[in-house]
Parts: sequence; C-alpha cells; structure tokens
Amino acid sequence: MVSTSDESGQWLLVDYLTRDQPGLLSIGGANYHGASLRKNLTPLGRELLVDRIRVVAETGTTIDDVVTYRDQDYRVVVCPALAPTSGIPVAVQAVYFPANAVIPERPLAGTVEWIISDTGRIDTAWNDDLFGIYEVDRHGASPTGDMNQWVSQLIAPEDRARMKVTIDAAIRSGNAQRYLVPYRVVTRYGSEDPGVRNLEVCGRVFPLPEQGVKVLRAITREVAEVTQSPVTPGFGDFQSSSLLRAVFDLSEDQVLAAVDTSCWQVFMTSKSWDEHDLQMPRFGYMPHVIYPGEFRIFREVVEAADPSYSDVISMLRRDGSYVPYRVFASGGTNAGEGEPDPYVMIKMLQASTN
Repeated sequence: MVSTSDESGQWLLVDYLTRDQPGLLSIGGANYHGASLRKNLTPLGRELLVDRIRVVAETGTTIDDVVTYRDQDYRVVVCPALAPTSGIPVAVQAVYFPANAVIPERPLAGTVEWIISDTGRIDTAWNDDLFGIYEVDRHGASPTGDMNQWVSQLIAPEDRARMKVTIDAAIRSGNAQRYLVPYRVVTRYGSEDPGVRNLEVCGRVFPLPEQGVKVLRAITREVAEVTQSPVTPGFGDFQSSSLLRAVFDLSEDQVLAAVDTSCWQVFMTSKSWDEHDLQMPRFGYMPHVIYPGEFRIFREVVEAADPSYSDVISMLRRDGSYVPYRVFASGGTNAGEGEPDPYVMIKMLQASTN
C-alpha cells in the first residue's frame, strides 16, 4: 500500500451506495476495502475533502475549489459517480493538489445498475466509465443481455464461479450488505486483440418490495492484483469455487460445466469443452447447443442431479455436426436453507456412435 502521509495528487474513491455507511475504497493505488474515510486521511486531507465529499454525495454535483490552507493554495476537485439509470450518486472521487500543478488524470470509476424483477428479469445499465474499463464501444445500456452472459463472456474463466456465487447470494439475501469481489475480466471482447484487467467490484442489493423489484448497484475499479481470499465473508464459497476451477482445468477426457437451472445457462466450462470442439452456447443458454427435441432429456438428468442416473443427448460442434454424449449431473442444497441449489455440475462423456 502507498503511504497516506501525504495523499496530495492521489485520487480517492469512496463508496456511497448507502448514505449512512460510506466506505473508503482506494487512495491512489492503495486498496482500503470500505474502511473509514476520516481515519485514513491526514489532517490536511480531512480538512479539504471530508465535508466536500459528503456534499457531493448528497447533491450529485461536482465541486472544483481553490482553498488556502496554512498559506498554501490547493485545488480541490470532488465529483460524483452516478448510477446509470437512476442518476443516484453511488460513489465519490476526490483529489487535492497544489493549485499551480496540473490536475492528475482521473481513474475510471465504473458503475452498474440492475433492476431485478420478481420474475427473474434483470434490466442492466452501465455508465461510460465501465465501458471504458472493459475497452468496448458503447452499444445500448450495456454490452451484455444479462448477468449470466456477462459472467460467461467477459469474466475470466478462473473467476466466473466466484462472481456468479457471490452475486446470486447477494440477490437472494437482499440485505443491502456491502460485498467486494476481486476478479479478472476480458477486455476488448470480440476484437482481434483482447486483453485482461484486474478489477474489484463493490456492490449492494436493495429490496424495493412495493415496486416488486430489487436493485443492485455497484462500483467497479481497476486494481493491481486479484487476491485469492474473499474480501467479504458471507457471500459465496470462495474456496469451493477455486477448487472447482482446479477440477475443471484438470478435466481431459470428460467435459464439465456448471449450469444455473433457474435460467438454464452455463457459467463455467472445462478446457475440454474447446478440446472436444464443442460450440459454446449463445448467451450461455444450453438449449442452443443441444439437438432439437433432446433438451427435455438433458433437463430431466440435470434436475434429478443424481450421479447414478444418466442419459444420452447430442451436442453441437463448431462445424455444425452433432456428437452424442452421456450426461451425468450432481447438485446440492443451499446451506442452511434446505432448498435445492440452482447450481448443478454436469459431466459429459462422449458416447459410442455404434
């Protein structure tokens, strides 16, 4: 972490997803994971920034002042990061520096807003900074149709389970607790020169029962590295997710996939999926890669989630042909809830064509 003995010239990012629980996310390149803003600033920083950050969080308007402190002139810039649909300030960025210096470049602060209906429909919107972080041109409100497509296309394979499990747990709980997830993403998706970035997302889910929806709002920023340990305990089983990824990576003869049965989308596949030359499901939807009329067979196996029960379906290959696979499935229950877990692991073994 960089020293905060003098935070001058370093942009701060403060989480204001809830007004009464602000949290310091970063100062320059140092991560603070929602710590106290006041306690982590120098006396000068507290004098110049704390009150201005609060005003910007309340009003959503930018402050750009020149302030004299102990015979030194400082320029103070404080700006809101707004939720893309509601326009609510969800974070504040702030910096101060000598008034005669050039303003430091502002780091991107991506914001996302999901409107989650009781039917399971999710309307997603990104701000311009989030498009910039992913290095994709703006096309509509967001570059993906829903959360599962975002997970399966834009999140690096090793972090898909971590993100999927955490987000779903937050939506189910709906208790407005802050969650923080470090993860990697694919940038410039769909181009001939894709890249990878280390990010961390800070989010909360707010129930609005009178409107029949929940609202997820989140702030995304680039970080130096992705930690393997959970930042926020209680949201998702990070260790199991890591072990699951390891099992998937070691799979060779068999094809593995994790399926969310609430929407029949794949959110993680083994490397052997590519090695078997199987077509990736469009938007993650399994019906797109199963021979027409055989999805019912697949669904019965997966819903049974009994490893002793299997059946044969035909899977679509990249060349347009279909190949038979014997499908096995295994699932569990949500810890402490006694309800069927929507996540089911499937194993597919190529079947004889004789």
